[in-house]
Amino acid sequence: MTALIAPPSPSFSAKLRPVLVMEPGLAPVFSVVGEPFRVVGDVDWSDLDAALRRAPAATVVVVDPYAGTRPGDRFPRVRDLLRRFPSVPVVAALELRPEMAGDVAMLLEWGVSEVVSLGPESTPRALGARLRQAHARPFKRALERSLSQYAGAEARQMLMAAAEVAAEGGLAPELAARLGVTPRTLTVRCARAELPAPRQVQAWMRVLLACVLLDDPGRTVYGAAYASGYQTERSLRRAITTFLGVDSTTLRRAGAFHTASEAFNATLRDARETARERRRAKSR
Repeated sequence: MTALIAPPSPSFSAKLRPVLVMEPGLAPVFSVVGEPFRVVGDVDWSDLDAALRRAPAATVVVVDPYAGTRPGDRFPRVRDLLRRFPSVPVVAALELRPEMAGDVAMLLEWGVSEVVSLGPESTPRALGARLRQAHARPFKRALERSLSQYAGAEARQMLMAAAEVAAEGGLAPELAARLGVTPRTLTVRCARAELPAPRQVQAWMRVLLACVLLDDPGRTVYGAAYASGYQTERSLRRAITTFLGVDSTTLRRAGAFHTASEAFNATLRDARETARERRRAKSR
């Protein structure tokens, strides 16, 4: 546990995605998954809150929802985890059987990001694919729901990639690499998609990510700052004031992500109008 309670170095959080496996029996199953994941299998439920408060935003928690429950229990540990840290991707690992369909549907409705079927099909490749699909899922869900209907398909694709990069602590160069283009081409693509410049997009993504984390009941402002890539809590507070014009206390009271997403949509609207005015000027 000490590896996660002590804040990892910036290079660690940017390159590797911690996977907290909550049941000892699942650790050997997931230990075969290689980079970009780092599997930590000695996690105790009593330590989980402390670990998540200090963990980077790319962290995934793997649970066996049936472990530690009694007949009739409705997965209280998983439910409490999702309530206290809704921004954290949670993967449920279990042996899927037909009689479990209702439980699986309920877990997904609660907010579990992915379900892994244990058995012969649990190959390293299959497990890695599920973990990749879970990566930044709650943040991307919130972002997708909040985006203006005027954001086009290309803009949405780029913003989802930007959300993943933000969760890994990356900036505009990492976004270009994620999309497989050069930084110059990324600038052109942002303009074509009527988005702000790449650096501004990624700066906004970091603010939006921090606000998703601030909405977690179990997370402090310091924890949100660290997890979203700010050097200090003061850096996050300064960014909130600069981008949103409010202090962090007022922001949390009003709903941090809701407030930030409205401001981001206004920024997208301004970028869209600027791009269209530029095209009109060229056509005259």
